[in-house]
Amino acid sequence: MKPPAAIRASRRVQSGYSLLLIMFFVTALLIAAAAAAPNLLTQGRREREEEMVWRGRQYARAVKLYYRKNGRFPQSMEDLVKPKGDVRFLRKEYRDPMNREDGSWRLIYVGPNGQLIGSMKPQAAIQLTGLQPQQPRPPGAAAPPPDAGRQPGEQQPSSTTPVSATPPAVEGQIFGANIIGVGSKVRRTSLRIYDGASNYIEWEFIWDPTKDAIAVGAVPQQPGQPATGTVTPGMPTPPQPRTPQ
Repeated sequence: MKPPAAIRASRRVQSGYSLLLIMFFVTALLIAAAAAAPNLLTQGRREREEEMVWRGRQYARAVKLYYRKNGRFPQSMEDLVKPKGDVRFLRKEYRDPMNREDGSWRLIYVGPNGQLIGSMKPQAAIQLTGLQPQQPRPPGAAAPPPDAGRQPGEQQPSSTTPVSATPPAVEGQIFGANIIGVGSKVRRTSLRIYDGASNYIEWEFIWDPTKDAIAVGAVPQQPGQPATGTVTPGMPTPPQPRTPQ
C-alpha cells in the first residue's frame, strides 16, 4: 500500500494533466471560433444584401403598379402603403436592412422633364410622358441638386465618379416632383456589385418606364389611361391572337 504522501502527489499530477487537457481544448475552441467568426459575419452581411435588393425592388414594383393604375407617379409613401379601396401597392414600408441607424431609405424623385432628383449615380434623364407640369417650389422645400435640370442627350459625367464626390442626398419632400424609387443612405463598400455599384449609397431601385415599355412593347400613356400592353387590376386579360399554322 502506497503511503499517503505518494497518493497525494499522484493526485496532484493527475489534476495537472487534466488542467492541461482542458486548457488545450479551450484554446482549440477559441481558435476555431476566431476562424469561423469572419465567415459568419460575411454570410450574415450577404443575406442582408439579398434582403435589401428584394425590398428595394418591392418599392420599384409598387411605383410601377401605382403608375399603371393611376397614370401618374406617387407623390408620397402614403400613396403606396395606404389602401385605395381594395388596392394596396406596397404591403408595408420595408426598412433598409443595411441602415442600422433608423432603417430609412433615400427617396428618388423624377421631375417633369424626366430628370432624376436625389439620385447618387450619374445617369441620363428618363424619357417620360404624362407628368403633371412642375409647380413652383414653396419656401423651405428642398432644392434639387445642381444637375437636376440636365436635359436628355447632354453629356453625362463618367460612371467612375468616386463616391466621395457624389452630391449629398436630398432631404425632405420635393415639391412638384414625384417618387420613382428609393436608394440606400449607407456609405459603405458592398460585398457584391449591384447594377454596377460597389457602394451601398449607389444602390438605387427605380422603375424606368422606358425599359418596361421596351419589355412589353408599349410606352407610358397620358394620366388616367392604362399603358398599352399592360393589364389594369380587375380587368380581364384580352385574348391573344393566334399565329396561323
